[in-house]
Amino acid sequence: MTESSKIAYCYARVSTQMQVDDGVSLDAQEKQLRYAAESQGYEVEMLREEGRSGKNITGRPVLTAALASLDKGEAEALFVTRLDRLARSTRDFLSIVDRSHKYGWRLALLDLGLDTATYQGRFVVTIMSAMAEMERGMISLRQKDVHQDRRDNKKVWGVDLGPLPLVEKSISDRISSDRDLGLSYKSIAEKLNSDGVKTVLGGVKWYPSTVRHIYLRK
Repeated sequence: MTESSKIAYCYARVSTQMQVDDGVSLDAQEKQLRYAAESQGYEVEMLREEGRSGKNITGRPVLTAALASLDKGEAEALFVTRLDRLARSTRDFLSIVDRSHKYGWRLALLDLGLDTATYQGRFVVTIMSAMAEMERGMISLRQKDVHQDRRDNKKVWGVDLGPLPLVEKSISDRISSDRDLGLSYKSIAEKLNSDGVKTVLGGVKWYPSTVRHIYLRK
């Protein structure tokens, strides 16, 4: 290998189930990868990962080590035969794409013809990344709208919405008894506060809305 040689990692992965399902062996993947990388002028370093699930990348030490090495500039490209050999989740895939952009290494997926060294490949990946970013933004915006609606309607999570934390039977019985005697929710809350009774969440102040919720859900 000369000083000017470019190094490409060719990543081949199979799990036991994948071998059963489609019969694509590591040797078959390696043959495709070597041809693709060498035809582009790369010195090939073959990486094999056997018996590893594609569910996420954290459980694949060979891939995680290769990505770290690419980020450091120890290789220039990563070749993979198919997208599902690289990542099964959109999050993992886009994370890898982001790293290739940030650190300037090439990502080539043979099945999709997606190659970040080409204008078309960069365009497709940019669109995919933009779509994912837009989706994250829309989810965040929806969450903000939900929280604002709760505030506008004075709804409290764990009181008016969501699961109610466990209430001690003695407190629940006391609220029910006082309410059955005709006391208002406000009066019951004031009595609980004056007696120093801790709230369900360990606070020191009871509110009429909390008392009402406990009474109605008894």
